[in-house]
Amino acid sequence: MLKISGVLVVCWLMLAGCMPQRAQVTMLQAPEIAAAAAYKSISVARFSGQYGDSVALAMESEMINARVQDKPVYRSVSRAPEGRSLAGDNRSLASTARSQGSEAILVGEVILANVQDRRSSTTQFICDQAANPKKLVSKCVSGRNVTVPCLSRSASMQVQVRLIDAKTGNTVFSQAIAKDASSEACGNDSPADGGVLLGKAQAAVVDEVMRKIVPHERRMAISLMDPDDQIRSPANKERFAGAIKFATGGRMDRACEMLREVYEQERESVALNYDLGVCEEAAGAFWKANEHYRIADRLTNAPNTLITAALARNEQNIKKAGAMANVRSDLLKTDRIEAGAAPQTINQPGSRPFVQQPPPRPPTNISPDDLFIGQRSALVIGNAKYRRGALQNPVNDARAMTAELRKAGFQVIAVEDAGLDRLQAAIDEFGRAIKPGGAALVFYAGHGMQVGGENYLIPVDADLKRETDVQAKTLNLAAILRKLEDSQSRVNVVILDACRDNPFARSWRSAGRGGLASIDAPTGTVIAFATAPGKTAEDGAGSNGLFTTHLLRQIRIPNQKIEDVLKNTRKGVAADSRNEQIPWDSSSLTGDFYFKVSNSAMSPKPAIVAAEEAPAEAATLARRNLTVNDQQAVTHDNPPAQAASSDGGSLGGLFNSLKGLFRPID
Repeated sequence: MLKISGVLVVCWLMLAGCMPQRAQVTMLQAPEIAAAAAYKSISVARFSGQYGDSVALAMESEMINARVQDKPVYRSVSRAPEGRSLAGDNRSLASTARSQGSEAILVGEVILANVQDRRSSTTQFICDQAANPKKLVSKCVSGRNVTVPCLSRSASMQVQVRLIDAKTGNTVFSQAIAKDASSEACGNDSPADGGVLLGKAQAAVVDEVMRKIVPHERRMAISLMDPDDQIRSPANKERFAGAIKFATGGRMDRACEMLREVYEQERESVALNYDLGVCEEAAGAFWKANEHYRIADRLTNAPNTLITAALARNEQNIKKAGAMANVRSDLLKTDRIEAGAAPQTINQPGSRPFVQQPPPRPPTNISPDDLFIGQRSALVIGNAKYRRGALQNPVNDARAMTAELRKAGFQVIAVEDAGLDRLQAAIDEFGRAIKPGGAALVFYAGHGMQVGGENYLIPVDADLKRETDVQAKTLNLAAILRKLEDSQSRVNVVILDACRDNPFARSWRSAGRGGLASIDAPTGTVIAFATAPGKTAEDGAGSNGLFTTHLLRQIRIPNQKIEDVLKNTRKGVAADSRNEQIPWDSSSLTGDFYFKVSNSAMSPKPAIVAAEEAPAEAATLARRNLTVNDQQAVTHDNPPAQAASSDGGSLGGLFNSLKGLFRPID
């Protein structure tokens, strides 16, 4: 037995050395029913028949967790009231969906669910005497056939599923889906329990429904190539090999960064171009992946099965992404990553912690007009001292954010522990402070809630006893978005650290499960959440919340577009929370926005500077900001006369009049 084991180990090692390395990557899966991909909210009715409740709950759970490019597929998944099953007509079912704010409703019936046993027997040959029992292979001198009893157990489930459009009442999808699971054992062994097999059959039914109607992602093993002879530098070859180790260890983000570093010096490698194609494919940049795969194909001297398979697979990815873009472009906003950016792969539990990456390479020839010099306005709100559910960190978060924004050239209206009247006064003043064509930013830390699909920010004096109190005693986020739209600003940034579990709505029927509802950002706006819609974020044990800590860290790094700031914040929070908290954002920006830009990236005009790096007299002027005091009046930190300049005191005028005093960030 020991000899056999040793030989098998040697054979396995020899085969393993010839086999390509494999990495787990996530791929986009567009649904077969294209019309079903358009829905952003859905209701799930109670399925009729035996195990109907179990199937419906499993469907609901999968839809809640369905994600594409780190974004939830559905902004809301609702459970239909009791009594709404497949027996209901389309019209009444569609009405039920509309009453829940859903665009479609899924109904079903378990037609069949059973477990069957089948007994049989098999014949096994038993050798009683071998010619030379000490040898690895020896002829059997004498033996006998023995009949052994066997038991085969199979479970079957068939479910009739129907998807109905809430607006028209039309059936979008209808199919009876049947799945089986089986187990067999002979002799003294026993097959799997019938309940376990039914569970497997149910899971297969749910997976099939997801494949038919729900956009989602699927993890799959993709083969990678080891460094080839086209890598000339020994150091680059060693780094390439290290990247493969990271990839097979579940760190595709780090692996792809290393491969891109090698690619800057080594571009004629089949293996490197193929592996970079896998990186781009995993990130959803299917067109860029196609470029690398085709380069690898041109460089090789003979057909390569890995490259051929990758080209065919990625062609399907491009088709799926194109079909998705027609109905759900919001799920594909990050499908094209820029050269040099890491894929948005989140650390898995047990992986190495997130490490701050070096600042990105500076963009070139950034015009001061794109930096909104003298046109940066911000409203920062921190609410902590609630009558119910007081919080620890929002005021600290707001103060830290205010300081960082002022360093980045923003005029800030700062509000702490504000009641409803004070919040509304601050918003009105903020609306007047926003410059047409400028950049406007809103940061809110405190309690928030979703009711009926709408998001509300909660003042510290709110006394919410009933759902009907919400509209009158809280601030609808839509009011802030309308203020931004009316201001004619060119870029709007809304940051909401308001996803903490709130004590107000736990017993209300139409309140969400927790956290905030998904929002489609208006044109020219990016909206960032501390965690995914419908989820809650912890307040944090330190002086700042987890989300704000990572966000501030990214804002301080120059040359990052707002998209990269949010992406790197998401990666850091996900790593530190072991994927319990995943920040989320919705963007409809049509231009670029940078918090800070280094001098080397600038056109001739000066860049945004950090106030503490400027001479004292210039810093005094640069810190001219707005705050709302306890009397709800708006005051300047410095009298207007102190900040007088040729263009009315804007930062643009300061730069023109004090050119020699400012030293841009490097």
